[in-house]
Amino acid sequence: MISKDSNIPENRLTPFISVIIVNYNGRRFLEKCLASLLKQNYPTHGFEIIVVDNGSSDDSVEYMRLNWPFVRVIDAKKNLGFAAGNNLGFKHAKGEFYALLNNDTEVPSNWISALVQQILESKSIGLVTCKILFHGEKETINSAGLQLLADGRGSDRGFREKDLGQYDQKEDVFGACGASVLIRKEMLEEIGDFDERLFMYYEDLDLSWRAKLMNWRCVYTPETFVLHIHCGSSGEWSEFFRFHVERNRALVSIKNAPPSMALKCLAIVVLKSCLSIINGTVANFTKKKKTYSVATYFNVLCSLLFNLPSFIKSRLIIQKNKKTTNSSIKKWLQKNANSRKTQLPELRRCA
Repeated sequence: MISKDSNIPENRLTPFISVIIVNYNGRRFLEKCLASLLKQNYPTHGFEIIVVDNGSSDDSVEYMRLNWPFVRVIDAKKNLGFAAGNNLGFKHAKGEFYALLNNDTEVPSNWISALVQQILESKSIGLVTCKILFHGEKETINSAGLQLLADGRGSDRGFREKDLGQYDQKEDVFGACGASVLIRKEMLEEIGDFDERLFMYYEDLDLSWRAKLMNWRCVYTPETFVLHIHCGSSGEWSEFFRFHVERNRALVSIKNAPPSMALKCLAIVVLKSCLSIINGTVANFTKKKKTYSVATYFNVLCSLLFNLPSFIKSRLIIQKNKKTTNSSIKKWLQKNANSRKTQLPELRRCA
């Protein structure tokens, strides 16, 4: 048996791939997304398309069943979120590898083949990601893989940079954006699926964390790309977005990060939430305009308190079984949100 650490390439050229798309009221995106998958140069018998519908009210399910009969539609009947939606897709998938794709994307004909070619290079590779470009600004980068900031935040490499070839080399990265990633089933069997408690946002960083702690590699390949309508299914910095991003970055750090890093991230989120509640309350009394919701940050604190015991329990299990050291994790830490250009306070992968 070839070990996970071996660099001996796998010799299966066309493993079966399950493409999984989580959809929530995304009927307007589905035609272009599914049509681009039909144009893949990967053998047609070598992949399946599964769409998990999270209780859409825009006739997405009926549209797919009438117009795309080759697509396996899993009707969840309710909004499970990105994490549980993909996990449901995993349960129905037949593939050796899972290719996750956002519904608000289009892919070139080599998308599957390029990702597969990369993951077959070594049994140690658990995740493969690629260049993600903005759909309306095709020369602007959305993500070139995830990087980890020293305070526990996640960030898309290259976010809002012009694509000038600076990310045209294959390299290992900390993690993969959930909008486009190929996942080895064997890795999930070892580290577990997406954490459904997160619902959405930071679930891809959490998966990347757990992969790194178990010595699985995440490789970025420039050989293919994805066009992404940024935040197509949810509004960037909506109250829904803000709640999950603020809460989840603390919970993910508590679960996976070295102790000092986890405590630092928790302290930052708690302090920021408290200050926002105070400032928002003062603004209400003084009739001044505020740009944030007091209720959102209050809910962040309440949800943190509620979820803390279960995430600490998860942390104990993860830290006990991890195969890497805290010092090896430190080499992945970035001081700024972008090593080439400091920007963006938060992880920006939108579903």
